[in-house]
Amino acid sequence: NGQPAFLLGFSYYGALGAPENFIRQDLDDLQARGFNWLRVWATWGAYETNVSAFTTGGQPREPFLTRLKWLVAECDRRGTVVDITLNRGKELRGFEAHRLAVDTLVTNLKARRNWYLDLANERDVGDARHVTLAELRELRAKVRALDPQRLVTASFGGHDLSLADVRGALDVADVDFLCPHRPRHRKSP
Repeated sequence: NGQPAFLLGFSYYGALGAPENFIRQDLDDLQARGFNWLRVWATWGAYETNVSAFTTGGQPREPFLTRLKWLVAECDRRGTVVDITLNRGKELRGFEAHRLAVDTLVTNLKARRNWYLDLANERDVGDARHVTLAELRELRAKVRALDPQRLVTASFGGHDLSLADVRGALDVADVDFLCPHRPRHRKSP
């Protein structure tokens, strides 16, 4: 609504596989406790269950893309911000699949202003999730061409950021804000 706000959020990993009434109840409960932000994966498969909104080739996958659109609309109605996260690797295999998924997401959700896009979860991890800065820049340019005001980030995996990390993300990849996943140990503040 144009007013600064602290975002208190939660990750809703398999949300696209849950029934609408279950999600509404979760959102009611979380909203009653002050939560105003949620993170949902558009590419999520675990424990032999796949609720991804996209095939590994980046093609839309129903009913999950429709469920994602419903979830974003439901959150918009409630004034809740949504982080839509994509994951490269077993979920999206390669740059072209990734580009197609980005195009589909932005085209289908452009009318909603309550979401932003995490182009690549833990993009700097040295496995199949890795997305180069050059690829991020191209994906960011695609989003900007389709929806110039859409906020975009790409998350880092489990470490504090170096100056090179910050410059790469902001100056090379051209993301709008940084999204580091902090280290997960007792010495991490």
